[in-house]
Amino acid sequence: MPENVIEDAAPHAWQGAREVIPEMIDPDALARSLPAPMVFVDLETTGGNALEDRITEIGVVEVGPHGVEQWSTLLDPAEPIPPFIQKLTGITNEMVKGQPSFGALAQGLAERLQGKLFVAHNARFDYGFLKNEFRRAGMAFQADVLCTVRLSRLLFPSAARHGLDALIARFGLTPQGRHRALADADLLWQFWQKLHTLYTPELIGQAVQRVTKRSSQPPQLPDEAIDALPDSPGVYLFYGEGDTLLYVGKSVDVRARVRSHFSSDHQAAKDLRISQEIRRVEVRRTVGELGALLLESRLVKQLQPVHNRMLRRAASLYSWQLSQDSDTPKLVSARTVDFAGADSLYGTFTSRNGAENALRALADEHRLCCAQLGLEKVAKGRPCFGYQVKRCDGVCVGEAPLAAHTSRTREALAMLQLETWPYDGPIAIEEHSDDGDAVDYHVIDRWQYLGSVASREALDTLVDGMPAATGFDPDIYRLLGRRLAVPVSSGETAGTITEPSPALSARRSPSPLTILRLTRAAFRLSHVEPPVDTPPKPRGVALLRRRHPRPEDPNQLRLPFDPH
Repeated sequence: MPENVIEDAAPHAWQGAREVIPEMIDPDALARSLPAPMVFVDLETTGGNALEDRITEIGVVEVGPHGVEQWSTLLDPAEPIPPFIQKLTGITNEMVKGQPSFGALAQGLAERLQGKLFVAHNARFDYGFLKNEFRRAGMAFQADVLCTVRLSRLLFPSAARHGLDALIARFGLTPQGRHRALADADLLWQFWQKLHTLYTPELIGQAVQRVTKRSSQPPQLPDEAIDALPDSPGVYLFYGEGDTLLYVGKSVDVRARVRSHFSSDHQAAKDLRISQEIRRVEVRRTVGELGALLLESRLVKQLQPVHNRMLRRAASLYSWQLSQDSDTPKLVSARTVDFAGADSLYGTFTSRNGAENALRALADEHRLCCAQLGLEKVAKGRPCFGYQVKRCDGVCVGEAPLAAHTSRTREALAMLQLETWPYDGPIAIEEHSDDGDAVDYHVIDRWQYLGSVASREALDTLVDGMPAATGFDPDIYRLLGRRLAVPVSSGETAGTITEPSPALSARRSPSPLTILRLTRAAFRLSHVEPPVDTPPKPRGVALLRRRHPRPEDPNQLRLPFDPH
C-alpha cells in the first residue's frame, strides 16, 4: 500500500512503533500467535429478517493454535429462496434441497464456535441470525462479537465507505467469490492479516477491545452517538436516510433504553429494521416520566414515524353505549358522541369489527345472547346460535327474563366503562424532576394533552393561546383515566395523587403529582341548534373554539419543547 494512503487513513493514535510492523504476514504463524482463537463467520440467508427468514449457507474460517481451518455447508431453509436472492448469491432452491437443516448441525456448530471471538462484517446481522436459529433448535448461544465494519471505521476514520467491497478495493483483498459464505468469511480473514501489516498487535488489540464493547451498536452510528445520550427522562427520535423519522420512544433513562434497542440480538424484527436503517438519534428531555409519556404520545400522532404502530391517531373511534333505559348496547362513534362527557360508554375501539369482536368475546365468557346484543340477526322469537349450542340462557326465546340478561350485560361491560372528564375545565399536573431542580406543568382537558410549560406564570399564556380540545384521546385516557377519575375538592391546589399508575415504570418511584385547577373556562364539545330560518337538521356535535387556528402561523405548529 502506498505510504500516503496509510498516513491519510490511520489516526495518530494508531501510528506508534511502525518500525516493528512486518511487510509480509505468514497466515499460519499469525493464527498460532493470536492470544485467543477466532472464527470469521459469514452467512447467506433467505432475507433480512432474523425472526422470519432462514440461513441457506454458513462459512467459517477458524484461526488459533491449531493454525487455519475452513468449514462451510449449505442448509435447507425449509422455505423458498426469493428469486432476487438466488440471483445475488447463486444459491438456488435445487442446491439446498436435501441439505441438512440447521437443527441437525446445531450441536456440532456450537462446539466449533464455542469460546472463540466471533468476527463478522456487520456482525449484528450474522450473530442475530445464528442466535435465533440456535434458539429454535433449543440451544442458547453466546459469544464475544467483533464487527469488522466498526473496526474499519475506528482504524480508518477518513475512509468514506467500509463495506466488504470497499475493503476489497482499499486493501487489495483477493475474493474467491462474492455473496457466498466461505468466500466472504475468507475476505474477513484477509482483512485481519492486512491489519497486521499496518499496525502492531498491541494497537490492534486495543482497537478490538474498544469495538467489542459496542458490538451491538449499528455500524452507521458514530461511536460516541449513544454514549453522549442523557441518562435522564425524555423522548428519543431515530432518523434514517434523508432524515426520515423511523421511531419515537420514551424512557426514564434515555441512554439505557436506546442501547437496549441494539443489544437484543434481533429478538424483535422492528429492532432489526431500525438497526439497519438508523443514521442519527435526537433527544428531547423532560423533567420526569409523565412528561415523556405525554410528549411521546403527541409526537407519534403528529409525526407518524415509520416503525411506531401504537399511539398513532386512529381515523375512527368507537365505543359501546348502554344507557339506563336500554337493554341493548349501541355502537357509537366519537364523530357524533363526546366520549369525554357521555355517560354509559364502554371501551374504545378503532374499528366496528374490533368493537363487535370484543362484545362477542364478552358474550361467550358471560353466556350472553348475541341476538339480544344486536350481534346476530334472527327473527323475533327464534333462537340465536348460542342457544342452540347451550351458550345462551334463552332470553331470545323468552325462557329467561330480559331484565336479568340486561343486568348481566352491564356487569360484563363494567370493566370497560369509560370515566367522564371529572373537572369543570382544564387542569395542570405539576411534575418535578427527581432532584427537585426542575418542574413542568402538563395541561390536560377532556382527556386530551394540550401542552406543557416550565412555570406557573406561563400557564395563563398557554391556555390563552392553545386551541380547543379536539376530541377524546384514548392514549391519554389509558395513562391518566383511573388516576383522575374522582374530582378533587376546589382550591388553588386541587390535591395530590400518590397511587402508582400501571402506565408508569416501576424502575423509579414516581414523584407525587399535584393537580392545579385552571381558571380558564373549559373548552368542550356541545350540541348546537340549527338556525330557525333554515330547514331543521339532525342534532350534531360542533366544536367551540376560542379562536380559529391558522396553519400558516408557525407558532400554531410549535411543540411545547421546541426551541423558539
